[in-house]
Amino acid sequence: VGYVAFNNAVFLMAGRYARNALSGSVDKDFGAGVAITDAVVHNNALVVGFGGTTTKIWSRDTAGNWTQATDAVYADYFAVVDNRLWRATATNQVSNIGPTDNPLTLTNWSSGISVGGATEAITALNDHREQLAVSKTDGLYLGDAAAIFPNVLPSLTPAADNGTGTLVVGAAIYFPHRFGLL
Repeated sequence: VGYVAFNNAVFLMAGRYARNALSGSVDKDFGAGVAITDAVVHNNALVVGFGGTTTKIWSRDTAGNWTQATDAVYADYFAVVDNRLWRATATNQVSNIGPTDNPLTLTNWSSGISVGGATEAITALNDHREQLAVSKTDGLYLGDAAAIFPNVLPSLTPAADNGTGTLVVGAAIYFPHRFGLL
């Protein structure tokens, strides 16, 4: 997944471990057979997702305490847009919570919002100029305030790794696809 700055520290989120990037020490081992898919800072907590519906999300507070959701809260990917935390929860579903809501509580999350078709998977979420950018295997969907997500790359040929590792830098979105980078 990569590096996440949180609470005056930098964490390397990779595989089943959250490591302190400076010391290399393991801050949290999430267990055998578990792999982190994304991590983000929201509401003064580090929030970690694992994809699918097997491992519930975890969060770390500023005191260093790790807590797993007791509710059935799962996430493939995260993005923070205008202080709202968004998560991808299914092939074509995203949902969000408010700036002070606890992500470990299922009732805090909105109902699922459909993005594109049900057969093409979400591969990344990003914040782009106060819009949620949803990368999928068949294109890039930019959400508006009404939660409408048009595909801005409709002619893209679907491929399993399209959009994986999408990066937003300033006003630019770098969208990897099977033939290069858009």
